[in-house]
Amino acid sequence: AFGEHPHPVLKYVKVRNNGIDISTEKSAAARAVFIGKVSRIMSFPNLNNVVIIRHGEYLSVYSNLESVIVKDGQDVTTKQIIGTVHTNTEDSKTELHFEIWLGKTIQNPQDWITGTN
Repeated sequence: AFGEHPHPVLKYVKVRNNGIDISTEKSAAARAVFIGKVSRIMSFPNLNNVVIIRHGEYLSVYSNLESVIVKDGQDVTTKQIIGTVHTNTEDSKTELHFEIWLGKTIQNPQDWITGTN
């Protein structure tokens, strides 16, 4: 879940999640949450491929992608497939990490998924 939470094992440690982690099935498609323009595509250890989409003043960030089918500067529509979510071979988890930013301020992405914004 979004925000700060107690560590699941370490009693006095807290963890912070700047987004939400969405569990899904193997080979699941990652889709754009809203119309926008692909701002950046990157690759990082432990995050795999990352796609950032600009929606006016907002940015949506999709991490842990196995493959990406969009290009830098490409316009995207709501629910357009942008790539495939990575499956970890060690634990068989398929999980998309999703963040929303307003400028440099982290937003709760759950609001965008449930349509409360």
